[in-house]
Amino acid sequence: MSIYFDFNVGPTGRRFRRAVDSDKYDVQLFWKREHTEPLFGVVDVAELIELSTLSICMINENKEVTGFMALCDHPNVAAVDPADWELWLRNMFQSVMLTDVADFFVDEAFVSVFNNDDYLNYIVMIVPTNCPEDKYLRYPVFKKRSIFKYSAKVDSDNDNTQFLLTAMRQEFCPKLRIRRAVEEDNDDIVEILDKKCPRLKELYGDYYISEIIGRHPDMNRKLIVAEAQDQAVGVMCLNSVINYQKLQSIYELEPYHGLIKATPFEKEQKKRENILLNVFGEPIMRGKFGPFDRLSKLERKSFNEAPSKEKVDQTPKMSSKVNFGHSIGERHSMEQLRNKTFSVDLSENYTTSPTQSQTTNYSVIDLLEGDTFDYDIINIDKKLLTVPDVNSFEQLTNDMTYWKRTRLSVMKTRRKSRNSLFKLREIEDSEATTICGEPNAFMIELFGLRDDIHERHAFDFLEAAFEVMNIYDYCLIRMPCADKTLSLLQHFNYVPTKPYICCKYALFIAHRSSVMSKLRVREVELADIPQIAQLLHNVDGKETLWTIENDLTRDKHNKAYVLLSGFTIIGVGILESPEQIDYIRAKYNIDSFHVHKYHVRGQGVSSGFTSLKTVFVYPVFRAHYRFFARDIMRLSGTTALLWLTAYRNKWVSHKANNIASAMIPLIPRKSEIDCTSLPEFKEIINLSKNIMTFSTWFIGKKLTSVPSAYVNTRIVVVGASSTAMAFLNTLLFSDSISYLVFTNVTLISPQGLPYVKHSKYPTESMFSKFRYNSDKFLKSVPYTYYLNIVYGTVVEIDRHAKRVTLANGSKYYYDMLFLTFGKQYQHPNYLHELLEWDEQFKAGKVLYTRLDVPKLREEIKFVTNDVPDNVFIVNSIMDANKALGYVKDFFWQNYDYKIIVYGASIHAYCCLATLLEMNVPPENIVFVEPFPPEDSKKSRVPVFYNVYIDQTIREVLSDLNVTVYRSYYFKSWTVDQSNVTHVEFLSHFKQIRLECSAFFYYGKRGINTQAFIAINKSGIGYDGGILINHKFKTKDPSVYAAGPATRYYRKYYADTRRQKYYDSYEVGQKLGELIRNQLDPLFSAKKYNSKGSSESVLASKSVSFDTSSIETNGSSKTSSGSHNSKTSKEYNDNEEEKLPLLTKPIVVHCQLPGKLQYLDVRSPGVKNPHYYVQSLQYNGYVMETFKDGYFKLHLTNDHIVDGITCLSADKFSLENFKNLYGLSAAALNNVHLRYTAKKLDNFYEFFRSPWAFFLYLDQTDELLAMVKELYPKGQSKGMTLQEGLHCVEEHSNPSFRNNNKMIIRSTFKKSPHIEAITDYVMEWVADNDVLLPMYLQPSLKATYTHDLSRHPAFKKKKTNIAKLFSKML
Repeated sequence: MSIYFDFNVGPTGRRFRRAVDSDKYDVQLFWKREHTEPLFGVVDVAELIELSTLSICMINENKEVTGFMALCDHPNVAAVDPADWELWLRNMFQSVMLTDVADFFVDEAFVSVFNNDDYLNYIVMIVPTNCPEDKYLRYPVFKKRSIFKYSAKVDSDNDNTQFLLTAMRQEFCPKLRIRRAVEEDNDDIVEILDKKCPRLKELYGDYYISEIIGRHPDMNRKLIVAEAQDQAVGVMCLNSVINYQKLQSIYELEPYHGLIKATPFEKEQKKRENILLNVFGEPIMRGKFGPFDRLSKLERKSFNEAPSKEKVDQTPKMSSKVNFGHSIGERHSMEQLRNKTFSVDLSENYTTSPTQSQTTNYSVIDLLEGDTFDYDIINIDKKLLTVPDVNSFEQLTNDMTYWKRTRLSVMKTRRKSRNSLFKLREIEDSEATTICGEPNAFMIELFGLRDDIHERHAFDFLEAAFEVMNIYDYCLIRMPCADKTLSLLQHFNYVPTKPYICCKYALFIAHRSSVMSKLRVREVELADIPQIAQLLHNVDGKETLWTIENDLTRDKHNKAYVLLSGFTIIGVGILESPEQIDYIRAKYNIDSFHVHKYHVRGQGVSSGFTSLKTVFVYPVFRAHYRFFARDIMRLSGTTALLWLTAYRNKWVSHKANNIASAMIPLIPRKSEIDCTSLPEFKEIINLSKNIMTFSTWFIGKKLTSVPSAYVNTRIVVVGASSTAMAFLNTLLFSDSISYLVFTNVTLISPQGLPYVKHSKYPTESMFSKFRYNSDKFLKSVPYTYYLNIVYGTVVEIDRHAKRVTLANGSKYYYDMLFLTFGKQYQHPNYLHELLEWDEQFKAGKVLYTRLDVPKLREEIKFVTNDVPDNVFIVNSIMDANKALGYVKDFFWQNYDYKIIVYGASIHAYCCLATLLEMNVPPENIVFVEPFPPEDSKKSRVPVFYNVYIDQTIREVLSDLNVTVYRSYYFKSWTVDQSNVTHVEFLSHFKQIRLECSAFFYYGKRGINTQAFIAINKSGIGYDGGILINHKFKTKDPSVYAAGPATRYYRKYYADTRRQKYYDSYEVGQKLGELIRNQLDPLFSAKKYNSKGSSESVLASKSVSFDTSSIETNGSSKTSSGSHNSKTSKEYNDNEEEKLPLLTKPIVVHCQLPGKLQYLDVRSPGVKNPHYYVQSLQYNGYVMETFKDGYFKLHLTNDHIVDGITCLSADKFSLENFKNLYGLSAAALNNVHLRYTAKKLDNFYEFFRSPWAFFLYLDQTDELLAMVKELYPKGQSKGMTLQEGLHCVEEHSNPSFRNNNKMIIRSTFKKSPHIEAITDYVMEWVADNDVLLPMYLQPSLKATYTHDLSRHPAFKKKKTNIAKLFSKML
């Protein structure tokens, strides 16, 4: 989440940021409990940081924590239930302060807190009984400011009673004085606006404000200004003249009734058409439903006329709830219970999801119904919710004729759209809407604040704008998509454009009630049913209402809450008991957003979690979604909310959640622990096998105080390669998801997302196994909720108009275009025309054309190469499904068939393994391997550059009787009708002609032909790859490229560092981080300078362990100075010209013929032959074992793992072993010593032992990095362990370096660092208890100590390091 919420530096150089869990160590250093315990009681700082609504730290210019404050949404009085505190004190907060520093801390902190939340009006501190007066008066703010004191109303005359100290917003953040502008304000206003938009002054002169006010006093444009010291310090221009037809034709304004006021006739008509109100609401309004009546005894009206019994029996049994298996039989569906008392036609109860995403524009995935996987369930469309009666404001309803189409008409429309070529219409060509009536909106045309005025005063302008334009209920802002967001937009709701419409302006809407009314949350009551029926009028809310009534009168299994604006219900939420929290923690990255140990108090609801079942809120109140979630948590006694939804479910209203846009989508963990070897994971294994893939959303209490920031930039990503998915994951699902909302991201790919709805069992084995590209991972990430998915191939890039054209004629406009398509296997005649022309040019058959003498030359025409029906070029999971389906048809035929697999890549071997897995007879498979490559300029490194692996695979293929031809190259095929009957191959000495029933071709690789033509025609540089610079930019600053299809400009001299030699996923992550930081309005790049770095190092003069006995080349002062000079040099280098640093290894994990699992992990860069690497001098150490398969570890001279090779026939996963790369042999339990001492002969058994499981967690890298950055225990200054080791390593005598290492090792055990590291590791183990049950948890430390000396299991002594050394020598 965004850690800074107040960027203004105070008068003493201090600033405030959100507290994180690691701040607890700094707070402990200056916290004096004798000052705080009488006032706040005994508290845990870490728990406050995790469970408080808002916790902040004050930091000084050295970024040291000097103050801490935590704010909660309920009092810290033990006798007061957080759910009932409103009866005792309404609309107030509790503050807990732990500080012993500057006098101005509390004052500045209150200002920052009020600036952070525009809707916060009070901060309350509860002073307990008998608290000494000096404990709270020690804070000067309570003396200098007008702090109101409220004493408890008691009959006793005792003065030492409990009382409240209340700080009001007006005292700390007074509102600006806002008035109508006059002509005398012209100079001040023009000066303010000129800094924001100089173009205005150029167009209209120096007195355009005076002319607006003086010459046109009767116009609908109104100017308001904020005044301070007799000067205008801010201005806002409002205009009520709006082209409603234009807006209605571009944007989805049906939920807002087209910004038009509804007539009394429309209101009455809507009320009469509300079937839910007639069935559920009228009995209550007429008094027929008493508080003690049972629902089962009520005589209900039918929603329609009584249907026949046949229709009732046809009720679909569908559910969108993720069932974990237990208690399924105890659950009763609404249909089963309802059918006992009355008959209802539910044939239309379940409908497909609307296609409009909550946070994005229209997705064309709807045009291909059923063709791919999507998350249709995840949101209630904005069109389905109208704006309610709120207080005394005009009722706003929407015309529901659009949403009352029958299912048949919807399907006809979809089919018509699918069969026709659709285009993004220009705005001028769009059709006008029919909604008309009295206007109900005004627009903000201009807005500006003086630089010294805090941006939070924009909210003062918004309130004043609604007061000035008091006859309108909507306020609009329309701004360019490419511009950075404004803080004012926190109070607005984003409105997407209509399908097929492209607009370079983003529209935001705010409603009067959202800005000015008072909101509150409470439990639902029986009398709320009529209003909830009105809320759910436009959705299929029968079961939701039934659930609420049932819980009120009978079951009590669920809890329901309503969100009110005044006395009007504007939202409803239903909670249910959570299930399998440990399983969710084990599978998803929930620990990245919360610390679980502070939430756990038991099981079920007592675990601190609860699950959302249904949430409906009017979309115009989106700014308050997180407030609704926070109060639901307070009233229910929980600290976190979860929402789970199974994939590919049809949309059902009673399981929907339209506040998901305010929640955090969780993604699966980076590594999936191999749970088969430990009994502790038995339950997780069973759940993984029995439940379908599902997505999870999460929000904790501390995240509800984080405001949102919109990014409206039109981002278009071309290609769904590994690079593209990594880019999207980093851009959309990183830590910034807690506050950053991308509203306009589009993915264009011929087959959409790289997965299918129903994947066949052997299909995934056709490709190299990769965690991020696996079927389960991709289906667990809700891409379609945050992305527009477009199916198509780019054939044209218009850089001037900033748009791409697809093969079907569709046009998509962009502000930033990302070309992330990789290289795929292509037709044998790939770019044949271009290569033929190039050969003719080299032979002199094509004359050179001078540029100064234009001459018309016929353009090269590329022929589309369609493949025969039985030729398969497999590049995606969809291609594999099609190919394997074709092969399966052979099993039902009696003739002898031959399947030819051609290629010299790992995918060809995967294809062989898949065919054998499908029980294709090995005698029917022919494998042709074109190695070494026919082109002598290409690298001649084999697929398996390990001698043992290559020899084993050859023997397996021979034993299976698979026919193998090596060093043969494809020449041609013979086609009979639409199938290939024979294929010819040619070697250097022989030509063969083979019969063919199916041909798998893994030959030439390159980018898509149409994309290649589009790139070259657009003028984007291409030289064996798309030319890019170090920031992934092409020749066009709006076009980026990344992945194997790119190449750096020649000025970098980086041919050996091309991105095709590195991990594609890491490349996408680097690009995602770059673009996210560039678009994040709260991000500021780090600026290093020699002075700053020097001061930072000089401030740490002492090493935390004894270095007096270490040989160095100079004194400690010289050592520090040398270290400084290097650091300064590093920071002073031209960072702008450095290529991205890519360090992740190249990983190949797949299944090979013979059911062998293969894993190869090597260093990034150009691939070198195995025998060449092994022959290099000083190349490190090789360790190999052959039990349970082949396992090789390669260590550098510094004993760092830089190569792993595994080949095993066992069924356990090898993927976790890739995490060993880059680790020290010492971190691997001294594997090099054990191997050298001949105490280790099975790496598989060694690295699958319980001790090694911590190596495979996502947080292991963080653990190993943090232990090097820890200060000695109890200190906030000094050298970290890494700085001390760096100092010794850089300035020690090389001849004594090994001796120094031994001295450091021995003295480290006595240093204060060891205690800090021990405490941190123990806490880390406790935080990951669900995945590390085999480790000793801190809570069980006392029991373990007791058993250590008594239990017989601990009596056996283990070999220590000293014995290993003695045996080795």
